[in-house]
Amino acid sequence: MSSTASAQCTRSPARESTVRSAAARDSADALATFRENLDAIHKRDKARYLATYVHTDRLVRHSPTSFETGYAGWPAITDNAWPDTLIVQEMRVVPIAPGVVYGYYRYIGVPTPGDTLTGVSTRVLVRTPEGMRITVTASWNDAVPPAKK
Repeated sequence: MSSTASAQCTRSPARESTVRSAAARDSADALATFRENLDAIHKRDKARYLATYVHTDRLVRHSPTSFETGYAGWPAITDNAWPDTLIVQEMRVVPIAPGVVYGYYRYIGVPTPGDTLTGVSTRVLVRTPEGMRITVTASWNDAVPPAKK
C-alpha cells in the first residue's frame, strides 16, 4: 500500500479525539435521558416519562408478544398503570453510531403487591433537536418458573 493510501485509511489523532468526545457526549446524554425515564416511572410522572420518547411514527415498541410503531395511539399516553416497584440493575449504554446509543438494564419489578417479575429492558436513543430521546423500547420478562405444587 502506498504511503498516500495508508494515510487516507488512517484517522488523524485529532479526528479520533473528536469521535471519542462525541461518543462520550452521546453516551452521557443518553444515560441522563435513560435515568430521567426511570425516575419518571418511579414518581409516576407521565409527562416526564412521555417526554423522554420521540413523538413520531419512528417510535418502535416491542415485546415477546407485540411489535408496534408510532407515538400516536400508544397506550402509555392514556394508561395510568405503573409498577408498584421497579428496581434497576446492570444499567449500561453503548454508543453505536454518531447520535445513536443503545441502552440496557435488568429489572426486578413488582407490578402489583405480591407479584414479582424479573427481566430485561432495552432502549435505542437518538439525538434530536430536543436532546437524546428514546426511539426503540423493548422489554421482556425472564422465563417464569413453574408454579409450586
